Amino acid sequence: YKLNEALKAGKNIAGHFFGNAMMKAVAVAQTNACMGRIVASPTAGSCGILPSALLTLQEEKNISDKDLVMALFTASAVGIVIATNASAAGGCQAECGAASAMAAAAMVELCGGTPKQCEHACAIALKNILGLVCDPVAGLVEIPCIKRNAGGVGNALVAAELALAGVESHIPADEVIVAMKKIGDTMSSTLKETAEGGLAVTPTGKKLCEKVFG
Repeated sequence: YKLNEALKAGKNIAGHFFGNAMMKAVAVAQTNACMGRIVASPTAGSCGILPSALLTLQEEKNISDKDLVMALFTASAVGIVIATNASAAGGCQAECGAASAMAAAAMVELCGGTPKQCEHACAIALKNILGLVCDPVAGLVEIPCIKRNAGGVGNALVAAELALAGVESHIPADEVIVAMKKIGDTMSSTLKETAEGGLAVTPTGKKLCEKVFG
């Protein structure tokens, strides 16, 4: 609501497109938090990134539903490759990171990019978020996950813009995915969805956990 009001008032810094995408990303994640129906693509904690990217692009560029569906196949292909070679249990890099990579590749296709540019967008999006921990306060995907959905769609937009401009990732997407897996494997278990590290164990994080669960 707050992002939407700022958008309508023209108060957002980065323009209508980015403001609209952030608003949608947060809205989907909030719907999940309210026990609404969402698509966990690739996970519930990162559910706002892919739809916000594609729906905003559809609105802003007048893209057909058919083209949107085809872009979802591209996003799915990226998701399958990541899921096959890595794991969602590797921190938020494997959740918001994968979602950003899926969204970036799909946006590149929708904007007329080549398959190679889709690969570069995927690699760039993942590289930008390598090492991000999963530290949900009280073990719930509200804090900090909802705001990370807004950050994730921003990351996807950056990766797509770079790839469409002809910027390439020197490290191929397949190698970036393997690197992400290795980072996740070496990451402490306290930083992987257990709510035993990071923001979850800050003084405020502990107070919020106690408030929720007693």
